[in-house]
Amino acid sequence: MIAAMRTSFLALVAGLLLAAPTLAGAQGAGGGTPTGDASGATAGQTAPDSAASAELQRFLAPLAGYPSLRASAESVASAKAALHAAYDPVSLQASGGYSHFDNNPVDTDPVTPGVQPLPANGGQISADVTLRPWLFGDTADQANKSRIQLQQAQLDYDDALTGLQAQAVQAAYGVQLARESLASARQGEQVSQAALDATRLRASKGAASDRDLRSAETGLEQAKQYVANAQGSLSVAQATLQSLVGGATPPDVEALSLAVPDGTALSVQKARLSAELAGVSVANATRSVYPVVQAGYTWNVDNKDSVGVSIDSRTLQPKVSYDFQTPGTAFPQNQINGSFQIGVSVTISPGVLDGLDATRAQLRAARDGVDAAQKGAGVQKASLDNDLAQARRALALAQRKVSDAQTTLQEDQSRQALGLGTPLETQQAALDLTQARLDLQQARQDVLAKTLAYYRFYAKPLVPQPVSEVRP
Repeated sequence: MIAAMRTSFLALVAGLLLAAPTLAGAQGAGGGTPTGDASGATAGQTAPDSAASAELQRFLAPLAGYPSLRASAESVASAKAALHAAYDPVSLQASGGYSHFDNNPVDTDPVTPGVQPLPANGGQISADVTLRPWLFGDTADQANKSRIQLQQAQLDYDDALTGLQAQAVQAAYGVQLARESLASARQGEQVSQAALDATRLRASKGAASDRDLRSAETGLEQAKQYVANAQGSLSVAQATLQSLVGGATPPDVEALSLAVPDGTALSVQKARLSAELAGVSVANATRSVYPVVQAGYTWNVDNKDSVGVSIDSRTLQPKVSYDFQTPGTAFPQNQINGSFQIGVSVTISPGVLDGLDATRAQLRAARDGVDAAQKGAGVQKASLDNDLAQARRALALAQRKVSDAQTTLQEDQSRQALGLGTPLETQQAALDLTQARLDLQQARQDVLAKTLAYYRFYAKPLVPQPVSEVRP
């Protein structure tokens, strides 16, 4: 009997030790919210109970101040600013300069018409206003690039948020499991103490050997060590939870249920955005091969001031410019009221074609990356489905074992009441029930971990938290 109790207690302790690494690292698989009823949930829902959802949202709210989430939010804000800049309708550029002339001395005759003294210095001021009524060419490429980079930053933010929320939920469940493990360890200590007392009593009557007594004493020492280990695991789990959400009250993990989400894998989304970005680079490199046509008109207001309008085929952006220069134009140039200019420029270099070939190769590689990501995501999704199915089967078995252990305990209690059983047998049945309940909690933890893996797979936060809510 004593040996059987010790074997059962060692099995309980093994369960506690298996739970300890999970409690120490909430980022790994395990810990969080029981999801025993997840099999009946509808895909795409995250919290069927609105009250539980509100409680979960309050619990996860402190994550808004987490450093890694703030960094992701700043990246999103930077990408948004770049996108807004790409759509600015007007841009202004101004410049100015001063010149000092080093002249050779010459004899000038002021009486002679048209002969003027050479100036000692001069200056120039210019201002250009570029209008952007539409996006074309390079400006369209820049806007598309900024849009894609914003989507990439938003994906990174969602991934970071999902990871932190999953860690927080797992840590909340880890604290609960650590408390239950500590209670189980203490109950095992009581059983070991009772076994030692029974062994001492039998030894005093000559029914137990010194070896049995030493084994019972060792079992009690082990039980005390397991209690200390469980206390340490609880401290680590509480510290992990504290580092994520501070003093926020964990949700009722028994009432909370997480369903399996659906969507597009994060890896596929990133691969598609990379392919879009490569396509923008190809368009821009292709445009660099073609000639650029410029056209404009300049009106000379006087010999120092001029106003011009121009446009080029690269962007089709109208530009209005003003120029002031001194000294001004002299005869006969000052007789020109205005001028119309048209020109063509082209870059002739082997490097241009090589650059185009490089961007096309990058585009092909990015498209191959999309295909590879889709195939990899399909395999990973099948693996997630299989892992979740196994975890649910293990959960059903654990629930059956709890029911059997409860029945056994009731039977032993009835036998003890009739005088057919001993208190030690009843304690053994209670210990078996505690072990079964701990196994059930660990099975629920495993189902939760497998469910949260889907959220990480799709980068879907458990609770939406806009970037604007992240505290700087």
